[in-house]
Amino acid sequence: MLALFDMDGTLFPGDSQLRFAGRILSRHPWRRLYLLLLLPCALLAALRIIRTERMKRIFLSYLYRMPLGQVEREAQAFAEENIRPILYPGVLQRLRDHQAAGDHCILVSASPSFYTEHIGRMLGFDDIIATPIVMQPAMPLVPAIEPPGNNKGGTKLIRLRKKGIIPPDGKTPDSICYTDSRADLPMLSVCEQGVLVNPSEQLANQAPEHHWQIIRQPLPWHGKRAFLAFILKNIIGFRA
Repeated sequence: MLALFDMDGTLFPGDSQLRFAGRILSRHPWRRLYLLLLLPCALLAALRIIRTERMKRIFLSYLYRMPLGQVEREAQAFAEENIRPILYPGVLQRLRDHQAAGDHCILVSASPSFYTEHIGRMLGFDDIIATPIVMQPAMPLVPAIEPPGNNKGGTKLIRLRKKGIIPPDGKTPDSICYTDSRADLPMLSVCEQGVLVNPSEQLANQAPEHHWQIIRQPLPWHGKRAFLAFILKNIIGFRA
């Protein structure tokens, strides 16, 4: 069986980009100067003047001039210290069951490749497909992303097909997709089975029609106010 796993919100709660930023900024407070670039650009993004992919690149400006070796060390430590402790037990058990059965397990994420690959290797995935950030000896202010761009929505299918993991069209035989997000509807559409992890009401309402299973996992916050506090703490670099 082919088992495709989204990452953020599927394997663990919240956004890994925020968590990684929180880790770096709490260790290097001066890097909070990136807010001088991020905040005006976030306003332009809200006005739909800046696209999502460009905002992802701008958000990484907190890594400006960090040596590549240090980025790699931080990424590896991030996987072990920040992600391993917060993995959803129920989803991790599903992954272990697939692995024990000899299934082909693929991590398919829109998050940056430089730390997603460490998370995927830590968890024993057979292949890892993420947004490929162009790495340099010292990180540029706004890193580039390799074509075809941000690994989200239909772009995930482009990369899966390029690797020969799924067929050029139609459903993939003996396949299952795990996700929490409507952004993964294209990936769900090519799999015979779907499992939704803590889906939104809008996504959950589509489950009966497609015979998708829903599983609920514990969240570390309760209500929108606590979730917004999580976002703010990580953007500024004050980790809980």
